[in-house]
Amino acid sequence: TQPAPEAPAVEDGYFADAVFLGDSRSDGLRLYSGIHGADFLAYKSLMVFQVTGTGGVERKPIPMNGVGEKMTVLDHLDQKQYGKVYVMFGVNELGFRDDEGFHRSFELLIDEIRQRQPDAVIYIQSLIQVNPDKAKKTNPAAWLNNEKVAEYNDILRQVAEAKQAVFLDVESVLVGEDGDLPAEGTTDGIHFTKSYYQKWYGYLKTHTVDPESYAQGVADAGNAEKEIDP
Repeated sequence: TQPAPEAPAVEDGYFADAVFLGDSRSDGLRLYSGIHGADFLAYKSLMVFQVTGTGGVERKPIPMNGVGEKMTVLDHLDQKQYGKVYVMFGVNELGFRDDEGFHRSFELLIDEIRQRQPDAVIYIQSLIQVNPDKAKKTNPAAWLNNEKVAEYNDILRQVAEAKQAVFLDVESVLVGEDGDLPAEGTTDGIHFTKSYYQKWYGYLKTHTVDPESYAQGVADAGNAEKEIDP
């Protein structure tokens, strides 16, 4: 129920068997953080609804790593096995104004990932706050505010607990003392500068879990559910 604790930094090669699911923020991690070897199923404005085919929208085909054949995220995950799956969705979904739908769809997404990637450690990354002043200039929508971001992070924590995924408190290293994304860390109030993408990557390198311990925890949780299921 707590975020992954800090651990000694892993080598860059650690992410060679990782895949990242997300929107343009995650695609920025691919482009600007210095990460190498990982695959990215990240696309501008991509939402969890478009991955699971829920919320009244269809599954959206996207390319892997920004190039090549477009397939749905779940079809891509059928093609290759990974050791780690990192997930970050929620900023674009704020505009849907469907908190319960977001919660259900995210839980479904974790189920779909685990079905296709049974041996992978699944990491749910927190959303990162926006810079209110810059964000209002580029996207004045009322729903794009840090109060809603905090509410959605609470939902993500609940999903991580319910689905035995690892929660990563990424925002803890990117926001200022006031809880907002600093102006110097963002280009438009929402996306990040290169140095802040590097901070994000640095956090990922120091917040990992042992795959065997993770697998045992998932198995124990599954057995506990079977024991209480009538």
